[in-house]
Amino acid sequence: MAEELDDIGRETAAIMRQMLQLATLVALRTRERGQKEAEARVKVTESRIKEARELQLRESRESKARDPRNSELSRMLERPPLEKGVSLEKDSFSEHASTARSAAQAAASSRAPIRYDSTERRSALAQHLSRIGVAPELAAVRMLMEVGQAQPASEAVRTLPDETRRLAQSRELEGRGLARVRE
Repeated sequence: MAEELDDIGRETAAIMRQMLQLATLVALRTRERGQKEAEARVKVTESRIKEARELQLRESRESKARDPRNSELSRMLERPPLEKGVSLEKDSFSEHASTARSAAQAAASSRAPIRYDSTERRSALAQHLSRIGVAPELAAVRMLMEVGQAQPASEAVRTLPDETRRLAQSRELEGRGLARVRE
């Protein structure tokens, strides 16, 4: 009977070894399958990201192609260059701009000329240009021109006041001086 028990033990051990080997093979296969599935998911995700990037690039190209500024730029580049300099005005507004310019010149000639420049005056001019619909690029160019032509405020102080103001100031100063002497 001991031999039978030994045989049963050996057979049981052999079956257990086979079951352990099968379980190991099943685990390895499952792990391989899981890795393959994970790799497939990564590939799918990467391809989706790549497609999304391509779609985004395509959409941005299409939006740039539809942008009226780019079409205007290409139209401007097709035109031959001007003989003297570059005009900052758009063709459709040239008549409006010339009438506005002549009106501004008439208004400027009726007013006394400004002998000095200030940041407040330039900012007011920039706001006025934006209100009347001048393109921001053109307004920036105008502001750069204004800054380039600026004169310091000390120039305004150096100019002599007109004769009546000077007389009034001198009389006032004399009155103050006499008041000090009397006291």
